[in-house]
Amino acid sequence: MIEKEAAARLTMEQLHFLDRCKRFELKGAELYYHFARSFADNKPLAKLWSKTALEEESHAQQFAMAARMQGVGMSGVNTDLTKAMVNLQKLEEKVDQLMASTLSEVEALNLAVKLEEQMAVLHMSTIVIFTNSELKKLFQAMLDHDKEHVEALRGYLQLLP
Repeated sequence: MIEKEAAARLTMEQLHFLDRCKRFELKGAELYYHFARSFADNKPLAKLWSKTALEEESHAQQFAMAARMQGVGMSGVNTDLTKAMVNLQKLEEKVDQLMASTLSEVEALNLAVKLEEQMAVLHMSTIVIFTNSELKKLFQAMLDHDKEHVEALRGYLQLLP
């Protein structure tokens, strides 16, 4: 009985939100794979897009892991769920528009940096309230690593004319 109580840390609505975040991360990966194909003739840039897509898939796995844990070690979500769901929907629509557009390398990089900045507020270490300090450290370490790919996008942008 105590184990079940410990496992029920997040509400169904909060777990649904984490699933929605996971799906959005996968949508971001899809966009970056699209960019990798679109700019395939620029090998270094295509490689950067593919690497960034893999990192988005890793983010999705973080959300999936939290959902599988059923909130153990977490006491809640530190965001307005209704507002966040609306924002996620808008971001998903924007990604769909971007995938249907023909962008230059500079436009794609600029949009990716903006998208990443908007997505940063949806990182596990930012939105989940942790009761387990080791779990919090794990997700914080993942966030610190994630910041590197935004810097890589910015760095590549500065190399372009």
